[in-house]
Amino acid sequence: MADDDTAIGGAKRGFQSTLWTVVLTAKDPDAPDRRGALQTLNETYWKPVYLFIRRRGNDRELSKDLAQGFFTALLERSFLQYVQRDRGKFRTFLLTALEHFMADEHDRAQALKRGGGRQVISIDFAAAEAALSTPATDPPDRLFRRDWALRVMGQALESLKADFAGRGRLDEFKALRFHLTEGTRGAPTGAELAKTLGISEAEVRKRIHRARADYKEAILRVIRDYTETETDALEELSDLLGAFS
Repeated sequence: MADDDTAIGGAKRGFQSTLWTVVLTAKDPDAPDRRGALQTLNETYWKPVYLFIRRRGNDRELSKDLAQGFFTALLERSFLQYVQRDRGKFRTFLLTALEHFMADEHDRAQALKRGGGRQVISIDFAAAEAALSTPATDPPDRLFRRDWALRVMGQALESLKADFAGRGRLDEFKALRFHLTEGTRGAPTGAELAKTLGISEAEVRKRIHRARADYKEAILRVIRDYTETETDALEELSDLLGAFS
């Protein structure tokens, strides 16, 4: 995975607060930073939304219109008023809201035009098209689940990278990152890592084990931001990992 793959769309920045706080801000019509909160949700989850729309058979231009229109509608039509933390997964709510939005747009027989007198939400659509270069056999809703999982894992990887950097061990992160999950093709061998890091192969194995544990915990931290209990978070982790099986 290249460095750019650690952030799936949007600016490379961390949340100032948890995702759930961002959602609550975005759904509050009186919140002073409501539009900024919506932009954060957009930057975080635009890619699964855009790819879902594309995989439903829409061309690029219509998909751009629908994706931008959807995130605008979250604000202008107050879709977020219906999201509750104790009523299932946030990604399930987002997908349901997206399907309803697309149905409404179909009934109107025309897509929202980008701009259209409203503030345009910036989305780097070109970065998503590469994901469509390989024909997919799974249905769009399952692929949405996978794309969401990739987004979560990307956030976790950025968090882990920042943690290593904060301890002055960024080179170690770059060396070990290909071993954060098992079976990564082209990953350097233990002997190669030992030479790169100037440590023994036994120490390499220990650090890989610790890094994997830290990566799993980083993923859980991201998931905890939009789940209610630890049980919910663990179930979501299992569900997201199952998207690749």
